[in-house]
Amino acid sequence: MVKSMTGFGRATKEFESFKVTIELKAVNHRYSEFLFRMPKQLAYLEGKLKKTISKQIKRGRMECFFSITGEQISKRALHIDWDLADSYYRFIKQASARYELKDLPTTADLLQEQAYLSIEEEVEASSDLERLVLETLARATERLDEMRSMEGAELLLYFKQHLSAIEKSLEIIQAEIPNTEKYYQEKLETRLQNVVGEQFDPSIVLTEVALLLEKADINEEVERTKSHLKQFYGIILLEEPIGRKLDFLIQEMNREVNTIGSKASSLKITEQVVEMKTTLEKIREQVQNVE
Repeated sequence: MVKSMTGFGRATKEFESFKVTIELKAVNHRYSEFLFRMPKQLAYLEGKLKKTISKQIKRGRMECFFSITGEQISKRALHIDWDLADSYYRFIKQASARYELKDLPTTADLLQEQAYLSIEEEVEASSDLERLVLETLARATERLDEMRSMEGAELLLYFKQHLSAIEKSLEIIQAEIPNTEKYYQEKLETRLQNVVGEQFDPSIVLTEVALLLEKADINEEVERTKSHLKQFYGIILLEEPIGRKLDFLIQEMNREVNTIGSKASSLKITEQVVEMKTTLEKIREQVQNVE
């Protein structure tokens, strides 16, 4: 089925004094990629987090933002860079002796120096917190997938409308093919009349027309393009990631249409080739957003 690779999902869960909020943002990407912004104390969960998301999301770049609050899971700690503090203290003593300073920094002054003093909030991991994080992530992933499916439904309608336009162009081209033989025959007869007058062998005309038609025959390309259209309709109904398959199919259809354009001598066929190429480009742009 058609799913977009872009979307957003958010979920919040609470347990006792724990509260976890997770936001997922998905964008286009050739492969599957994850970016987690979470407390470093939960870094050990990364493998499980990826597995939880991958159950529903097969392709795209995921940005995952974690917000965790609760008195029981956080603590504030004072961190001191003693090496830097010792260097600072030695400098004060040396400067005091060298310049005979009287007003030396007090302990209060030293405690205000943020270069070697910092207060950090740390999250304490626990089995309850781990379960809560995974449950919240699963719910956020479901909501993200729901949005991707909704956008995918719109893409599906878009594809069907444009595929229908290509089908109509192929019908016009096929209806024009019989006129091509008549065009070549009349063109060749006119040239022969201009050169040798009315006295020429009609069999020569038929032979030359047959050769020209063989070089300009586009029936095979038209049939292959129609076959690709049927494949496209079949692929968009598959219950699996289909973006790469559709991208490859669009490339194949472009090749066939370009060949039709290079062989065509009819203005009517050329006009339809231009229309099909324009439509295929529109489809290709949207296929880049399909999972």
